[in-house]
Amino acid sequence: MLAGTLSAWLVWAMEWRQLIVMFLPMSLGFHFGALRVLKGCLRATGFPVRTLFPNLLKTQGVGDFWSRRWNVGYSQMMQRLVGRPVEALAGVNTGTMAIFVASGLLHELAITLPVQSGFGLPTVYFTLHGFLTLLERRWGRPIGKMPALLAVVLPLGLLFPPAFQNEVIARCLGVFDLMKGMLAS
Repeated sequence: MLAGTLSAWLVWAMEWRQLIVMFLPMSLGFHFGALRVLKGCLRATGFPVRTLFPNLLKTQGVGDFWSRRWNVGYSQMMQRLVGRPVEALAGVNTGTMAIFVASGLLHELAITLPVQSGFGLPTVYFTLHGFLTLLERRWGRPIGKMPALLAVVLPLGLLFPPAFQNEVIARCLGVFDLMKGMLAS
């Protein structure tokens, strides 16, 4: 959490506004820092919660990343609500693609709708990953750690279009402006 916060502060201080440079430290601080602290607090009070973002560095492929490494609770929910019902009607591959397309549509609601820009891009991002997952399945093996992580990170501009980057992600870094103002008072 501290490493992510310090890295995000550095991004803010240097006024870097490239998506990956902004997103990675914020993700490190939140997904792998704050949420793990929250998990520890919940466990200390008796709640048997699990890690939502298990070790990304153990990723073996795109399918492994989305099903076992990134937001496991969301992945399990989508499997139950979308994947299994569609699979029962139309087969495993269709069920898998339905999960990715539904994820794209849900991310449209959270990302493109609020900024009224970039419509369709998050769905393209997730559909692409659905096809990569099916390709791994067809090959009978995952594409590997580095290709999978690159496949997730490099097209982040599709998931987070420029308007969202400027109006949401960059503004989140504005918390450091607020802190600077509070310290100056």
